[in-house]
Amino acid sequence: MDKISKLQQVDPKYWSNLTRESHLGWLGMHEPQYINKVINHVYEVNHGADNIVSFINQFPVDYLDEEGPYRWMLHGADERNIPLNGASMTGVFGTLVDATDRPGLGGSEFYMFFPERYFEATSIIVGEDPDAFALRVQADPVHTEGGWKYRVVLWNGDDHSFVNPNDLAAGTRWSEEFGLVEHELSKRGNTVHHASPFIMENVTSVIRKNYDVPGNMITKGKNKPMAFAFVDQDGKTQTRWIDKLGWDFMKQFRRDIARLLMYGKSNRSQDGQYKHRGESGNTIRAGFGLMEQMEGGNMMYYNNFNLDSLTDFAMQMTVGKMKEDSRKFVLSTGEYGLYEFHKAASNKLSGISYLNSDHHIKRADGSIALDEGQIAKYISVNGIEFNVVLDPMKDDPVRNKLWHPKGGLVSSRIYDIWDVGTSDGESNIKRVAVKDNEEFFKYIPGMRDPFTPFNKPSSPQMTVSPVDGYSVYKQYIGGMKLMNPLRTGRIIPSILK
Repeated sequence: MDKISKLQQVDPKYWSNLTRESHLGWLGMHEPQYINKVINHVYEVNHGADNIVSFINQFPVDYLDEEGPYRWMLHGADERNIPLNGASMTGVFGTLVDATDRPGLGGSEFYMFFPERYFEATSIIVGEDPDAFALRVQADPVHTEGGWKYRVVLWNGDDHSFVNPNDLAAGTRWSEEFGLVEHELSKRGNTVHHASPFIMENVTSVIRKNYDVPGNMITKGKNKPMAFAFVDQDGKTQTRWIDKLGWDFMKQFRRDIARLLMYGKSNRSQDGQYKHRGESGNTIRAGFGLMEQMEGGNMMYYNNFNLDSLTDFAMQMTVGKMKEDSRKFVLSTGEYGLYEFHKAASNKLSGISYLNSDHHIKRADGSIALDEGQIAKYISVNGIEFNVVLDPMKDDPVRNKLWHPKGGLVSSRIYDIWDVGTSDGESNIKRVAVKDNEEFFKYIPGMRDPFTPFNKPSSPQMTVSPVDGYSVYKQYIGGMKLMNPLRTGRIIPSILK
């Protein structure tokens, strides 16, 4: 890390695994007296240190009976558009209609080919422009070359009208209106359409963290204070390096869990197999993290952020899917994203003449100040509403490394829509854990460890390891569940496209 000031005397030191006596100097134990007794963190928490933990912990938990794969279901619409493979005057797929044909003229029948048996006899079907014309299916479809062949007739009372061949082009989409039958002695109508649920599957992941301490460091850790203090999660000031070692371990493990659930990448192959193995020779199975599950949701890339494009994106997400009173979006973004939103809102505001005024000009004691104010909310059309909130994780320069040409991290200009409402009354995002087996905290005692309450040379105690020292371990089993990816969205700078 570059020096932040000429006053900085040394660079921070980093190490992993064993803490030996040589490391104590790095902790300030052999340095001159310090004026400040508590460490001032240069980056504090603004770069995602514990913000990611708080973010993940806000979601409720679904508990499993055992670790492994877990599934949930989503139900799609039971009505669909069916793409047309082609249309023919003769019923032979090889002779499709062309510009010289007049399909349906004078009440004549012609044929349509669809890839599946979706429509039935009596079905009234419509194409890309449903109000222009309608067709009636005259008989049950027959499976043949080109798919399922339907015999149809133009449904209107005009013998001089016909269907434009362009409206029967391959790829045009068709849907069913209803089944129209005669007034007397009708025999049947159209049939019921069904849709099976989408089955979503993820798998729990397992992570571990551990550290070792030599026996001769235990006494030093208890009795030899550091030259500085740190504040633990309970608000207590600690000065012993062995306490800092344990606290760093606990703190970093919490972050490991949060990063797993947030950013974890699945290693499942296309055939559903997990082919990576660990040191034991057994399979490593990694589940999809929240971000990876969002990839099936809504995405928009932008060069210049503006509110009109944002509204268009929201319209695509909600029209026909959500009621107007449910279209409330919370945009999670970084510091530069907040600024981009403010500028976009200011540009929008400047074009509305009746809102222009000098109410931002403050006068006091003969001085004039411009108080622009931070714009953090935008109410658009059709019930669409945007609120922006700061996500400090997006300004973390440790995990996020790409810088934007306009300044700041690229990640700081990403807008995430994590959760729009609920799915059947449940939170759309949940953590998944194994009941009573979510987290394990163990230690292996050796000749010396700080957890044994006493030592009697005349009365031997049991130990697990002959090593003069001890080891501490933590293990976590869990995953994430994004119920419906279509209720999430990402607005991303084009530099990442």
